[in-house]
Amino acid sequence: MNSDLRVRIIDKASILFTRHGIKSVTMDYIASQMGISKRTLYENFKDKDQLLLETILYIHKDTEDEAGEIYKTAENSLDLLLKVFQSTWHKMQHINRNYFSDIKRYHPSIASVLENNRAQRAGYMASLMEQGKREGLIREDLKSQIASFLLMAQFDFLFNSDEVFVSQYSLIEIYETIFMNFIRGIATSKGIVFIDEFINRVENTQK
Repeated sequence: MNSDLRVRIIDKASILFTRHGIKSVTMDYIASQMGISKRTLYENFKDKDQLLLETILYIHKDTEDEAGEIYKTAENSLDLLLKVFQSTWHKMQHINRNYFSDIKRYHPSIASVLENNRAQRAGYMASLMEQGKREGLIREDLKSQIASFLLMAQFDFLFNSDEVFVSQYSLIEIYETIFMNFIRGIATSKGIVFIDEFINRVENTQK
């Protein structure tokens, strides 16, 4: 088994799944896009489920690594949250709206793996909120665990609800609304000033 080839397949499949949705991307198509035989593909991955799971873990690790790099230079907890949001926002421009619903509908065993990661993500978010309290940027009265759970629940609804995907709003519009309402809602007056300054800097760089 060629480890370098496996990584290249996972990288390519990650792009294809997110851009076109999972159902529409067959193993034959992945092999043709890689310029390899279908046999070679199945020698490295026993089936589409295994390859899909590997791509999800690959994307998750890449996201964690990127967040780790942002953490090294982040000014505070809000700076970290806003920069991670900004990075995710850019990535979501290229995600097919069927990607998340396809996982739930056609790959339930993998959907359960993602479900198991929710507690870990919520715990990390809650710890950032507690850091923000110490920095004077997040409200002292905020119940961090509850707020974190509610944010995860809203994102789960966005990524798994068919009703959202057929609405008049785009995936990215709903994602942005959820996050910005959330972060402004948990922030102190000092935090809101920081958020507004961050947004102004981003908008000025885009002009």
